Amino acid sequence: MRRRQPKVSKRRISSIALLLLAISVTMDPVKAGEAKPVWQVEWEKTVDAAKKEGKLSVYFWQGGNLEKVIQAFQKKYPEIQVTTVGGRGSSFVVRLTTELRAGKYLADVCMCGVTSPYEVLHKRAKALEPIRSFFILPEVLDESKWWQGRHHFQDPEGQYIFAYWGRPSATRISYNANLVNPSEFKSYQDLLNPKWKAKVVAIDPNESAGGWRALYYKPELGADFLKRLFGEMDVTMTRQDRQATDWLATGKFALGLFLTGIPETKAQGLPVDEFKDSNFKEPPSLDTGANGTIVLLKQAPHPNAAKLFINWFLSREGQIAYQEMMNTRFDYVESMREDVPKDPIPVDYRRRKGVKYVPMFIPEHMDPAPLLKLYKEILKR
Repeated sequence: MRRRQPKVSKRRISSIALLLLAISVTMDPVKAGEAKPVWQVEWEKTVDAAKKEGKLSVYFWQGGNLEKVIQAFQKKYPEIQVTTVGGRGSSFVVRLTTELRAGKYLADVCMCGVTSPYEVLHKRAKALEPIRSFFILPEVLDESKWWQGRHHFQDPEGQYIFAYWGRPSATRISYNANLVNPSEFKSYQDLLNPKWKAKVVAIDPNESAGGWRALYYKPELGADFLKRLFGEMDVTMTRQDRQATDWLATGKFALGLFLTGIPETKAQGLPVDEFKDSNFKEPPSLDTGANGTIVLLKQAPHPNAAKLFINWFLSREGQIAYQEMMNTRFDYVESMREDVPKDPIPVDYRRRKGVKYVPMFIPEHMDPAPLLKLYKEILKR
């Protein structure tokens, strides 16, 4: 007698078939056409859209080899014609803001300095878009790849002005090696030694306030230190950097403050040098220099090309190219990315673990007005 087979419903057969299909997809993702990550889909769309736009406009503070880095992007994406507008100082920012006031939205991205992106472009002109919203690549978004395990912004909102490099500032105190024994200096306070009275030349704060600003906002120094320096030491102020460097090299002065031509002058064999920040007991500053921030302009004419450039530049590949091209024997920069090789940077000029740096690129340390007011008051005495 034959045993009857139990009946299987059509619904059960369908369920089994679906289960087998799911198992086959799991076991053979290639055949199933495994879905791409969301970021990769967005990235590929951005690359295609950027190539269709075919143009990118980058405004930048012209210094070092930054233009060569921008050209490296052009080489990687030859379909995108990159236009660069370089400049220095206030005239560069004036040009950009003048264009914006005239309704000419020509710039996509600006690689700027410290005060102008925040004070001029962000606070006054309201000309910036949140650059953070343009980050696509996981390696850019992953904050663990960056110094202190986070992204660094100049603006308090943490959205608009991205600081991509942070250099430990040199003391920016230089000396004539024939007149000064560097072992005598362990602190900025050593500048107040009466033996150096009338033997110091410095760049006028009204010409360049960056270095002075660092002294003003260092907790251990501040207004009290500057009152003594301005009021007691008979410092010779000048707006002529080259002349001040020549005076130091020829021995007319023993010490110099905030002179920019010291590395080149030393390379010529002249007896000048700078004190390293590691020599001084006060915590060193951390700055972003004249072109260490990147911003996205409102109504950027080529938004996809801008997005592509921002992500490439902040990627490991882009920051390696940046660090290799920007570091020369006269200038040193260090990417905020911690996963890029530091070989191009001499050991003495790298960020050091365990050091609590004073960041000079944050809003509360960028305002030179209190410093300039103090300087003006002391001059009147």
